[in-house]
Amino acid sequence: MASVTRQQPPWSAPTGTTPHPKLQVYNSLTRSKVPFVPHDPNGRRVTWYACGPTVYDDAHLGHARNYVSTDILRRILRDYFKFDVEFVMNITDIDDKIILRGRQQHLLEEYIKLYSHINGEVLGMVETAYRRYIHKNLPLIEQDPLPLPKDFQAAARKAYGKVLQGEAIESGAKAGDKEAKIKMHINTVTTATQVMDSSQMTDSDPKSFYTAVQDILYPLLDEQEGSKIRGDDHAIFTKLTKKFEERFFTDVRALNVMDPDELTRVTEYGQEIATFVNKIVENGFGYSTSDGSVYFDIDAFEKAGNSYARLEPWNRSNNELQADGEGALSQKTTEKRSPADFAIWKASKPGEPSWPSTWGPGRPGWHIECSAMASAKLGKQMDIHSGGIDLAFPHHDNELAQSEAYWSEGTEHRWVNYFLHMGHLSIAGSKMSKSLKNFTTIRTALERGDWTPRSLRIVFLLGGWRDGIEITDDLVQAGSGWEDRVDNFFLNAKYAAADQTLNNEKDPRLTLALQSAESEMYDALCDSFNTARAMAIISRLVGDFNSVERGALSSPSARDAGKWVTKMVTVFGLNGKAPAESEDIGWEGIDIPSPAKPYVFPLASMRDKLREAALSREGISKDLMNTVLQQHDEVNGSTDPSSATYAKLLHKFKSDVKAIASSSSNLSKDILSLCDRVRDVDLWNLNIYLEDRESRPALVRPVTAPLAAARQEREDRAKQKAAEKAKREQEAREKAEKGKLSHRDMFRTKEFSAWDNDGVPTKMANGDEVAKSRSKKLKKDWERQKKAHEAWLAASQRA
Repeated sequence: MASVTRQQPPWSAPTGTTPHPKLQVYNSLTRSKVPFVPHDPNGRRVTWYACGPTVYDDAHLGHARNYVSTDILRRILRDYFKFDVEFVMNITDIDDKIILRGRQQHLLEEYIKLYSHINGEVLGMVETAYRRYIHKNLPLIEQDPLPLPKDFQAAARKAYGKVLQGEAIESGAKAGDKEAKIKMHINTVTTATQVMDSSQMTDSDPKSFYTAVQDILYPLLDEQEGSKIRGDDHAIFTKLTKKFEERFFTDVRALNVMDPDELTRVTEYGQEIATFVNKIVENGFGYSTSDGSVYFDIDAFEKAGNSYARLEPWNRSNNELQADGEGALSQKTTEKRSPADFAIWKASKPGEPSWPSTWGPGRPGWHIECSAMASAKLGKQMDIHSGGIDLAFPHHDNELAQSEAYWSEGTEHRWVNYFLHMGHLSIAGSKMSKSLKNFTTIRTALERGDWTPRSLRIVFLLGGWRDGIEITDDLVQAGSGWEDRVDNFFLNAKYAAADQTLNNEKDPRLTLALQSAESEMYDALCDSFNTARAMAIISRLVGDFNSVERGALSSPSARDAGKWVTKMVTVFGLNGKAPAESEDIGWEGIDIPSPAKPYVFPLASMRDKLREAALSREGISKDLMNTVLQQHDEVNGSTDPSSATYAKLLHKFKSDVKAIASSSSNLSKDILSLCDRVRDVDLWNLNIYLEDRESRPALVRPVTAPLAAARQEREDRAKQKAAEKAKREQEAREKAEKGKLSHRDMFRTKEFSAWDNDGVPTKMANGDEVAKSRSKKLKKDWERQKKAHEAWLAASQRA
């Protein structure tokens, strides 16, 4: 009960100046919005340390949520509020997960070298691994006897049916991480059993076989051989981390996330971290145990007047979170002074990487890594520390305690002024996690076309940076709709800004709308970077622009609105590598390819003139057609080979116009047909769309996903309409065909032996009278056929 009543310690804003006194940020140290004041005496420089990735697997969309949201805030501070931001990020390239994964992968590689062919010994090893894995991770599955591999899925359904159907393992509870982990283990074993169950196992492709069974084989190999790995052979572990660090930066750069100004790696700070730990011990806040490990002394820290668990004091007694923070390889010890004390230096066991220290060979605890590296780069105090919300306790709370203990000079020291935590990205109620394997990697999502860098960032902007997001169809549609509206706005604003036929005086209504948007944007971003509100402000300005009638729209007003929206989307990272301050209008992707421009724009201009004339009351004339051709006779082309396709299209269009002029009996109709074909087929197939507008030149734009989807929807509707029409016509034909048969002859079959004068049966084939009920039904059928036959006769006479 005591942990429930614990409160965060008091916090006060740094003293100093700031160019933006209205700016407030949500600070996890107070769980409220507080004034943002840099500790720089001049109020300009902002120091920021961000927890980076633990690089043992590919980055997934949950990581994208963290790093893209962090990038958005960094850009707002730098490009909108004009702070000088020094941004440092770490790479965790040694921790318990990396040690296990790196060691296990190394051991499997060595095992495969010894057993490159699948034989009885390998199969026996896999069967043992299968048994051990189920026993440890899926205890509800019957163990004696253990199900054969071919029966595993049935056994899993019997034991964990509720979980597989999306329910919680405990009645009345909500499914979450525990259930996600069970599903992961079931999937892992299922994958293995698919090759174990084969009757041709010894003839299996070794690569495919080992890939299928590796996750159940890893723990057994590690148990048998892991302790034989040398502690100073760091290459075994960095081989894994270097690969995934490189892939991480490739992935986040693809999402337009800026590189950090400085990058630190744990493996490059081993000795510095040992020295950092030693000072904590010297200051009286750490103690060593007989095995050579060092623990943080929470009791001593608090007795000295410091606050432990500043971020989440209510979680300080959460044993599950504390155990997770200590790592899977932590040793149990009875020498800890308090159960909550945590390792800041771990004695390396056999098979773990190590660095020399005062206490013997060891390695950093997870929490101490960031304390030492951030202090080395940013000193005794920083403005901002950030990371995912799941790191708040114990990781960030322990970081704070360690660093304050290190910098302690007898009084309480504040190491971080503002802690910013990014919200989770959830899937089916459970956070997306590498350890749960319930994730989609960034590169898979981009390669598959599930997301573009812009569409994903838009969703995060709409959701806000610190709130949890569960991606739903509604949220995806909202993001797509916002992007499409802004896309269309940029095209229209860009054309209007360059249109010399428009009014050259600023439109007062649009000017007022822009001024209001600028003022509200400042307020929104001062309100703890309220990007959801910022996106709504942009949407409203776009709506105001669209509501201005063409006659009232002016080029200067269109230019001003276009440039401001361009600036804001660039600040938010939605415009590729473009600088925030630019004279351009629009974001990356609204222009057609450069090789196309010398040919497509002249083609579009010719088409506009010909189409306008063909649609006019007077219609088009050969003289006008020839004049248009002569005006565009000389086109300044390109020597770029990639322009050849567009050059051919322009040449073909001119040739087709000439052919129509010389031989067509209906010039306007044929020109309109040609214009439609160029728009709907020729250019569309080159991913270019001409958006026709009444009394204005067509917009020349790339084919976007929403455009393609809208066209597909129209085509689908047209196909459905045609199919329904064809069905009706077929039914009419069948009905008409049926009407050919006279009602007087329809029952003259072997089923009956006598009929009345109208052809209605009176006796069955065996001579019995037709039953009254049957006779009544036959009479109704006769009446219907009589009407059908009479209709057919009437139609035949008309024909």
